[in-house]
Amino acid sequence: MRLKPQFRRLKAFLAAGGRVVAVAAGLLLAAGTVSWAAWAHVIPFVAGHEYFRLRSIRVACDNPSVQASALAELGGLYDGSSLWQIDPPAVEQRLREQSWVRQASVSRSFPWKVSVDVARRHAVAATISRNKVYLVDDDGVLFQEVEPERAPDLAYLTGWEDAPAQAERASRLRALLAVLAEANRRSYRVSELHMDADAVVWMFPADMKASVRLGSAWGVSAAFERLGFALKELAPVVDQLRSIDADYNDRVVVRGADDKFPALVTARVDRPAAVTAPPLPLPAAPAAVPSSKEASRRNG
Repeated sequence: MRLKPQFRRLKAFLAAGGRVVAVAAGLLLAAGTVSWAAWAHVIPFVAGHEYFRLRSIRVACDNPSVQASALAELGGLYDGSSLWQIDPPAVEQRLREQSWVRQASVSRSFPWKVSVDVARRHAVAATISRNKVYLVDDDGVLFQEVEPERAPDLAYLTGWEDAPAQAERASRLRALLAVLAEANRRSYRVSELHMDADAVVWMFPADMKASVRLGSAWGVSAAFERLGFALKELAPVVDQLRSIDADYNDRVVVRGADDKFPALVTARVDRPAAVTAPPLPLPAAPAAVPSSKEASRRNG
């Protein structure tokens, strides 16, 4: 079957165009292969050139006990390394693996400089875990083990580790940190915060012999309000108090050293006021005693 003239011309045009495309593709492939081969030789030459050797490491860290050279070594930064082969995210990750490092930022400045900025964790409390004392930051990270006799004068957080699941332990620790932050905001000097098996928070003030039942960590703001009013009303006899229960909605219950402490104030908190009433039984003291100083304070 013979094609009409117009179809024969179309067929010839498409055949010629296909040859042109094939030739162009071949040229591009050849050019790419040549370029890649050339670049494969250029990359090692540039990366290993003396011009890009690391000569300056600027280190900024708010931990005065850590030397800049030691910090650079922790990040795997050494004089003479090629700047092209230094991976800032990898260096940051190595630095963050140090328990005391909270944030790390690393940047390259071509041709031969690296900058390292590190922020340390700051202890806001201490805690006991597996019979060891650790410092805790405000994120709830146990970042440094310390000897009990060398532990700084910080509030101890106890009882949180008694939960069976890791997630619950972390939640209880964060709850105690929130209570501590509220206590600090209200200018209470805290020796210890303890969370019992029922998630009830007990506070042991550093300047009082009384233990304070605050109740649930989620309701401590109201409990602190009631406690503040009660302490104001009982200021003349505060040294005689041995337990204070601020876990009631409308009253505060106190007990004295001789279990015969009289009722001093009788009124509803929402008037506002505080109530002292017959003593309530207290739970056993926390099993983990933070320090000999704390033990002597409680027994005093």
